[in-house]
Amino acid sequence: MEASSVPAADPAGYALAYDEAKRALDEQERVVAELRSRAGTLIAAAAITSFLGGRILSSHHLHPLAWAAIGCFAFVGITLLALLWSWRDWRLTVNAQSFIQTYLEPVDAAPLDLPEIHRDLALHMEAAWKANRGQLRWLQAPFRLAALVLVIEVVLWIVALANQS
Repeated sequence: MEASSVPAADPAGYALAYDEAKRALDEQERVVAELRSRAGTLIAAAAITSFLGGRILSSHHLHPLAWAAIGCFAFVGITLLALLWSWRDWRLTVNAQSFIQTYLEPVDAAPLDLPEIHRDLALHMEAAWKANRGQLRWLQAPFRLAALVLVIEVVLWIVALANQS
């Protein structure tokens, strides 16, 4: 995290860039939390569908649609649990120790001025936002697929239940 030798711009511009970069990371953090909350809700909905399957599973012969519904249930559960599992690191904050060592107490240089700090942090937050964006896209696609498969599961249970009668 070193300051570059670009011509100095208006300090207010660097502060604005910093604020916007921070706002973008805050928005990403909100989206991740919201996605995980929705995944938990879908898991609860998938658990409720087990009541539909309970009537069918009590019979001695399972309709092929019931097997398909069971497969959908397993897919939804595994996919959503993987989304809830916090196994990826999100770059949403600045490490305080690194900040102090780089900007306020550098070993080989004088401390940076506030506009230089704003500029450098804005650039680093942009890089973090881009890295997080890839992870977020990875989470959103399976979530959407799991929601679709949950709807298919419900339809399969209903049809299997109707065919059992």
